[in-house]
Amino acid sequence: MADITQAWNGWRRLITIVVIGALIAAAWWFMGHRESGLRGEALAVALQSVIAGAEKDQSLVANIILSNYFETRFNAARWSGIYWGFTFFAALFSALAALVLKVETIIRNEAAKKDIAALLAVTAALLVTVSTSGDFQRKWQANRVAAAELERTGYRFLENDGTAPRSYLAAVGDILLRRQLAITGGSEKPPAAPTSRVP
Repeated sequence: MADITQAWNGWRRLITIVVIGALIAAAWWFMGHRESGLRGEALAVALQSVIAGAEKDQSLVANIILSNYFETRFNAARWSGIYWGFTFFAALFSALAALVLKVETIIRNEAAKKDIAALLAVTAALLVTVSTSGDFQRKWQANRVAAAELERTGYRFLENDGTAPRSYLAAVGDILLRRQLAITGGSEKPPAAPTSRVP
């Protein structure tokens, strides 16, 4: 009987490790492949003709707008995945902690039950603490807003046929500064909105 119990305990540990490994691998794959599903393909297609054009200033500015747009979209997707991943796993571990204490048939050893539940509860608390203290939500939102502003600037650039292209650089700089101030929680007053500085 003791051999059967030991074998069952070994299988349970193996199953637990496989499930946790699968969750980590799925999260890693999801984060790695999110960039390919980012919005903005229409803007990229429209700006590619300007980037490939003969006008150097227009090409330079279109490339700057597009590069910064994709960077902020990728950062928004990454921070969103991290924030919601931490939130999801914190909720999951909290629920599992309660489940381990309540279910009688999976783990019969009371000491092991309490240890596992305590580890799950501590892990959930740590995930919430790290997510909150790391301001993952604020980083996600700041990048999301910056990407939307860069997208709008790109369409305005296209709408005006790239007239006075270097005037758009100030707008891009303002957007990136506001993003950094939003991420760091800076109290410095951000510059005026880019709408007044772009033709």
